[in-house]
Amino acid sequence: TLVYVPCHRSHIDYLLLSFVLFRNNLTPPHIAAGINLDMPVVGSILRRGGAFFMRRSFRGNQLYTAVFNEYLHALFSRGFPVEYFIEGGRSRTGRTLNPKTGMLAITLRSYLRSSRRPIVFVPVYIGYERVLEGRTYLGELRGQAKKKESFFDLFRVLSALKLPFGEVAVNFGEPLALSEFLDSEQPGWRSAEHGEEFRPDWLNQTTNRLALRLARSINASANVNPVNLVALVMLSTRKLALDQPTLIAAMQRIAALLRRVPYSSSMTLPQADGAELLAHVEAMQLIGRQSDALGEILYLDEPQAVLMTYYRNNALHLIALPALITSLFLNNARLSRGQITRLVSAIYPYLQAELFLHWDDEQLPGVIEQWLDGLIAEGLLHEQEDSQISRPAPSSAEFVQLSLLARNMLPTLERFYMVAALLLSHPPCSLDAGELEQLCSVMAQRLSILHGLNAPEFFDKAMFRQFIQRLGELQVIGTDADGKLHYLPELEDIAENTAKRVLSAEIRLSIRQVARTPLDQPD
Repeated sequence: TLVYVPCHRSHIDYLLLSFVLFRNNLTPPHIAAGINLDMPVVGSILRRGGAFFMRRSFRGNQLYTAVFNEYLHALFSRGFPVEYFIEGGRSRTGRTLNPKTGMLAITLRSYLRSSRRPIVFVPVYIGYERVLEGRTYLGELRGQAKKKESFFDLFRVLSALKLPFGEVAVNFGEPLALSEFLDSEQPGWRSAEHGEEFRPDWLNQTTNRLALRLARSINASANVNPVNLVALVMLSTRKLALDQPTLIAAMQRIAALLRRVPYSSSMTLPQADGAELLAHVEAMQLIGRQSDALGEILYLDEPQAVLMTYYRNNALHLIALPALITSLFLNNARLSRGQITRLVSAIYPYLQAELFLHWDDEQLPGVIEQWLDGLIAEGLLHEQEDSQISRPAPSSAEFVQLSLLARNMLPTLERFYMVAALLLSHPPCSLDAGELEQLCSVMAQRLSILHGLNAPEFFDKAMFRQFIQRLGELQVIGTDADGKLHYLPELEDIAENTAKRVLSAEIRLSIRQVARTPLDQPD
């Protein structure tokens, strides 16, 4: 039984995947869809296309839960392909969302009941050059409430089709056999008696690990398109503008780095050169151009810049490690390989949680070495005779390229420092996780105004929530009996030692000042 687990970027995802499978002589799957899509006319069409509708929550309805579980068990045990989205809803930021484990838990329990027919998960990455709901996401990122889907949305979609949408990539990742996963996680699972109501103690923990494994596999099969490359470069500029030769060179440098040190064997890259890729993005009306006597300037206006954060986030995980390494050289002229490995390793667990990076702790030192060698080969870093790694001369074109790559990580690192600064500015056991999350969001909004950061996702509460959870998993923070947070002395060491290596003195001072200022929390 094949279980397709795609990322969820658009309502087009499930139509597109079924179309691709059908065109390649594979059986289209039965698709789990939210009850909100069971609308007049549309609902019946989707149901005939394989959709089965489900409630967002089963809580308090045992009969519904039992019937739904039995329906899925029938599909799995009889070999029908199934598709569901482990993110739950569509990503409004372009990042892979924290997985929801409900459907995975149902799949696991069904397989424990009857494992005669193997179940294999197939991760699927779907990458758009222009997502159909872009304008809607733009409004939601700016704070508008999500609107309920309706039949009349079809007419709004038709009016949007006059825009150029470019191409879409559907990449299939490395399949994961459920039996092999269970053998590695719970070696004795085959010998236990598994009835219909069987709920082993290890089910929740194992389901969570399966969800993380699949999310990382989806990210590992990402496609990099021209819009992603332009977004990665343009959003790293201070004024959202860049001359054409520098932009083209930066796009080509990122693509060359990813070819030299591939994120995974299943990721894909565009084959055209930088000039052709830029012309393609211009034709899609996602970037503006201005000419003067000295040459061509490419720029993003305000709506374009906010929307481009979505396409940058699609590919941000692919360059996270080289961007983190190069960010260390914004404030440091020279570092040893050992220093780089220690600093990157200290930050990596938090970066991994946010971006679902697929390297484990044992692999990390070797991967850092690979990226260092790749950055040196591309001329963004230099290795001295004393084994020190140095940055290019600050006046060189290579340093400009290094800075453009490095700045992709700065918003993430700034958010990390905000959480630490707010925790350290309050007495232990004075805030719970929800209060800290709210304070972080308000603080980020203030800083975005003070420093001109035009990215609504910068103060997205979900980002802070994930980081706070990760601090708890790593036991850097804990909770008392009342749910209030306390922290270890290591938090200050991690925050300050890392921040001074990466963040500018101006940003660090601004964050510390705002952290010490009473922040008004909205009701």
